Amino acid sequence: MIDLDRPAPDRVRRRPATVRGLVPVVVGSLVAGVLLGGVATYAWRVRPLVESVEQDKSKVSLVLFAESGALTVDGKRRRVRLDAQVTVVNAGPGMVDVRAVRVDQPGVTVRSPERERQIGPGTALPLDVVVDWACGAGQSGSLDASVSVEPEDEQPRTVSPVALDATTWVESTRPACGR
Repeated sequence: MIDLDRPAPDRVRRRPATVRGLVPVVVGSLVAGVLLGGVATYAWRVRPLVESVEQDKSKVSLVLFAESGALTVDGKRRRVRLDAQVTVVNAGPGMVDVRAVRVDQPGVTVRSPERERQIGPGTALPLDVVVDWACGAGQSGSLDASVSVEPEDEQPRTVSPVALDATTWVESTRPACGR
C-alpha cells in the first residue's frame, strides 16, 4: 500500500544528497570561470600593456653634435688630432647609460674613453673624444657614429649608425690641413 500523504523513504534520502553534490559543482564552476576570466583578461588586455612598457624601456634615441677642441697638427703624416667633445642628447623615453662613442670611417676616427655616463630623457651631456683626421680625406660634415649604451632594460647594445654633425670639426681642420 502506498501512502500518498508521505513521500517515499528513498526520495527523501536522494534529494539532500543531490543538493549536497550540486554545491561543489556550482562552486567549482564559479572558481573555474573566475580563473579562466582572469587568464583571458591578462592575455588580451594586461600582457600587451606590459609588453609596450617593456619596449619603451628598451628604446634608445640619441642625437650627437661635435664641439670644437684643441688642435694638434702632424705635418709629416698630414693628420690633425682634435681633443674635443661630442654632445649626446637623449631623445628617448628613458634613462640611458652611454658608455662610448666611436667613428671608424676612411680618413677619420673618433674615440671616447670607456666609462658610464647616465643621461636622462630630454637632457644632454658632453663627452670628451679624441678625433684623428686625415688631411685630404674629403670628409663631409656628417659622420656615422656607433654608440655603446645600456638603456633601462639593462641590455647593453650598440646603436649604429647615429648621425654625428661634425661641421665644427671640418671647419677647424681646414686651415690646419691647408698648411
